[in-house]
Amino acid sequence: MIRFTRVSQLECLLVVLLTLLDYTTANYVIFGGTQTVVRTRLDPIVEAGTVGNHVHDVFGGSGFSETYDYDQIIQSNCTTMPIPQDFSNYWVPSMYYVDPNNGSYTLMKSTMNIYYLIRPGPNNDTVQPFPTGLRMLAGSNERGTYNASNPADQAVSYVCLDYQNSHTNDPDWAERQDFFDHQCPDGMRAQVFFPSCWDGKNLDSVDHISHMSYPVGAYNDGSCPESHPVHLISLFYELLAPTGDYPYNGAGSWSLSNGDPLGLRFHGDFVMGWKDTNVLQEFIDNCPNAQGNVADCPAFAAVLDTTAPGACQFGGKIVDEDIGDAAPIAALPGCNKPWNGSGPQPTCANTTVPDLVAAIQPLPSGWSDLGCIAEPTVGRALVNTTFSGSNVTKAVCAATCDSEGFMYAGAEYGNQCYCGDALANGAIQAVVPSEKCNMKCAANCEPLGVSSV
Repeated sequence: MIRFTRVSQLECLLVVLLTLLDYTTANYVIFGGTQTVVRTRLDPIVEAGTVGNHVHDVFGGSGFSETYDYDQIIQSNCTTMPIPQDFSNYWVPSMYYVDPNNGSYTLMKSTMNIYYLIRPGPNNDTVQPFPTGLRMLAGSNERGTYNASNPADQAVSYVCLDYQNSHTNDPDWAERQDFFDHQCPDGMRAQVFFPSCWDGKNLDSVDHISHMSYPVGAYNDGSCPESHPVHLISLFYELLAPTGDYPYNGAGSWSLSNGDPLGLRFHGDFVMGWKDTNVLQEFIDNCPNAQGNVADCPAFAAVLDTTAPGACQFGGKIVDEDIGDAAPIAALPGCNKPWNGSGPQPTCANTTVPDLVAAIQPLPSGWSDLGCIAEPTVGRALVNTTFSGSNVTKAVCAATCDSEGFMYAGAEYGNQCYCGDALANGAIQAVVPSEKCNMKCAANCEPLGVSSV
């Protein structure tokens, strides 16, 4: 059983969290520390086929696109989920740190815990797997207030993490509905619980909401109403934002990618992409001892793969814009000026819609990707020109080495590039498995490796 130690480390682990939620009465699993497959301004549910309103952290299948259907998503090449049959996509607004001196934005590279819970409610409803092709939303991109009687508002909350000190019975540290007004040393958890009652007919709806409903009596553990009689697996997200890695400068230190400085407009999206739905049925029927740990569910344990997610490479298209992942940006992508939800939302003049471009840049002409090799213990495999920076990708590294006349280029540790005319210090051109080469480049989503002309 593995436990999370520090959120700021954002390790890709299968975790059993010391959660504040009372889920001890139901069987559940946590796909913990899940890494993004891509970060970009696309939303195939609300804004299908076009550039979206704001940047999202997207998790799961590599087939994520501006528009797709179930038959397309299950053709994904890989997934950042540890169950290989799960090509679903799970996404939320990205979280940014705001510099108080110049108002610039830096993308916080968050991870997410994704819960699958069997919550039959007080009437012991029969729980069903997600139907193939289901799409649903939770939370709202438009609200500016909290309605305590609205289940959809109740379903969004925040937890401030501090593993070094106890804050029991301190109301300033209690779970709340918006951003905290103090530092969260080990990160802030943005949480959203999805509606679990389905109308049994529609996989989506015009507003992307009305085909689903929260249970009656409790948004996270009630009974399904007659209008939405099919009780599905409950889905719950915890976005782990590393707020402790940045200074807290008072209100406005953090912002969602939609320009929300309060956190009320946090929301989640889900597109069902399980290729083998029998695995979900087995989870419902035959995992009586599952209390968070994925390995305690035989159906999941039989196919669990904890190494492949780290090597999953997004090969689709992204919006051609700077999202602040390598260096601070002056404004949030899209028209997303700071707005707390009161009064008219600020508008933007003369905005242009950027194009979509390939997430993986092509290598220079004549160069080929050799994959990943193991560095020797006595020195570098490439010993000539080196540089480091936030713009490093395999393509950038290869172009730099090509311009200086070298035959080999190697990118390493996310932001380092090495050049040479031959492999040195006993290094050999023996490719290591992709799961051992899973550190992403500083400037995009591709794993690092060695290229040659």
